[in-house]
Amino acid sequence: MNFKEHKKDIIAISSLAIIITAITLLLLNMDCKVGVYYVRDVFFYLNNALFYAGYDTGMEATRGLSPLIPMITSIFFRMGFISDATIIIVSSVFYIFAAIGMYLLLRLKFNEILSFSGSMILSTFPLVIVWVTKGMLDIPAMCISIWTIYFTILSFRKNTKFLYIAFPLAIFGFFARFTALLTVPVVLMQFLLVKDPILNIKNNIKDIIIGMGLGAAVFAIFIGIYQYFNIGMFFLSQGGDISSSSTNTVGGTAAINVFYYIKNFLIYIGTEKFVPYSLKPGSFIITKMQWIGGYPSITSYILAAIMVIGLILALKKLFNEKNREILKNENKTLKLAIFIIFLALFFLTYIKISIIFSVIIISISLLAIYRLLYKTELNDFTLDFIMLYWFVVNFAFFTYYHIKVDRYFMPMLPFVAYFVILSLNLIFDKIKTIKHADKIKTIVPIALVCLILLCTGVSALGNSPHTFDNQMHPNFETAASEEKAVCEWLAKYDPDYANKTIWADRGGDMSFNLKIEIPSCEKTSNETNFTDEMVKNNVTYFIANYNNAIGEPYVKLYQNGEVSLYYYENDN
Repeated sequence: MNFKEHKKDIIAISSLAIIITAITLLLLNMDCKVGVYYVRDVFFYLNNALFYAGYDTGMEATRGLSPLIPMITSIFFRMGFISDATIIIVSSVFYIFAAIGMYLLLRLKFNEILSFSGSMILSTFPLVIVWVTKGMLDIPAMCISIWTIYFTILSFRKNTKFLYIAFPLAIFGFFARFTALLTVPVVLMQFLLVKDPILNIKNNIKDIIIGMGLGAAVFAIFIGIYQYFNIGMFFLSQGGDISSSSTNTVGGTAAINVFYYIKNFLIYIGTEKFVPYSLKPGSFIITKMQWIGGYPSITSYILAAIMVIGLILALKKLFNEKNREILKNENKTLKLAIFIIFLALFFLTYIKISIIFSVIIISISLLAIYRLLYKTELNDFTLDFIMLYWFVVNFAFFTYYHIKVDRYFMPMLPFVAYFVILSLNLIFDKIKTIKHADKIKTIVPIALVCLILLCTGVSALGNSPHTFDNQMHPNFETAASEEKAVCEWLAKYDPDYANKTIWADRGGDMSFNLKIEIPSCEKTSNETNFTDEMVKNNVTYFIANYNNAIGEPYVKLYQNGEVSLYYYENDN
């Protein structure tokens, strides 16, 4: 590689890697101390990692969950690094690669400064920062999806052999988080955006088949692992439930709230009260001109303003005199009719039919409008369309999905960052004739990144850590270590504990800490007959997290902070 030719890219990527790594280390310093106590789902992945490492902690019902991150974590478990910090570190590494991947994706269209800025904007969105070091699957899935899209686009621009990477990556993304399968429609859409799709496929059939074959091989390996460990293929039943049901049949009030993500959009891109452990949802009430709930920051409003201006400039450019002349010569009646009919059909049938059919309908509509507009004089309209389509597919799916969780918006954030940079590029194009335009093009993106970093830093340092329910628990920073201390004490007190019956308020946590199956009893441990139930089931030890009133014949053996160990010796 010619250093001089790629000097700016090398400097940009190096700077990006240093900054993102520093952010990661800062977050790791906090979360490795706190642990994953307040992110309960992570214990499913930790126990699965133990299972892949050769330990049997039970919890068979959750073994079919997305396996990639638990499998990677299990490698380190086999090396002796058995800790919740391991999965936190494993998942956080993907954050760094997501930033680099986003830079390369943006570089397909923009210069080094804009690409660097776009990657930094994505990396510092509050919704991303909150989940970097939590051990969850969202960041790894977003990372792999970004790289999948990048290599797919490269395969059409430079060499179809990049499909050898794109297809396997799509499968890895699926097994990192099953909803990452939504990148597959984006990959397939790319085949339909070339001038002659059928001819293109014929000319590159060998590379396409090899790429798909490699993807199938990766899929087969994972299925083989499932079969070897006798794990049920959870993704089949989950996918069937999602695709065959409408939200009207499976959801409650959250399900029918199709505007949930739109209402909370501003706090996803900038929050005044941001803290590393919390993101409080909110919504803007137009009639009162008031924000209820979360607190959008000044950066949120700046980014939103940039996008609004960018949208206006994009539409103005799309329908300028030259493009209108081009559109006159197009066979636009049929394409416009298909676009309008299928778009109307999408809105009329949305949440009433399978999400698969909804995605197909909106895909046909968007493809028709692309075919109408792609000859217009818009710089790299194909990339703009791919990014927009990626957003639409994810937005349609997660709005449809009956569970509404803020982090589910994360797969849509790459497009948001892309659109901010596209908008800046359009603004700069508009002012290119003014004095000092080149300096403005350099200073503004860097200043924007500095402002975002400053706001993020001030907010993080200026707010005490909170949990995800926005409550400051008295033992917030010690809750995880208290559990570990009780488990370590029990292991020393009774080396034969694995052959005893143990129950706990938080079975997932204790199963991981003690490496045996322990059922969760937090929903029943405060009932009056709970002690009798334990005696009836020959429970020797009970680990309480909530100051449960555990009565005789159980006695408290040990307590560390809020966590207590109860014991009963059954002579029978």
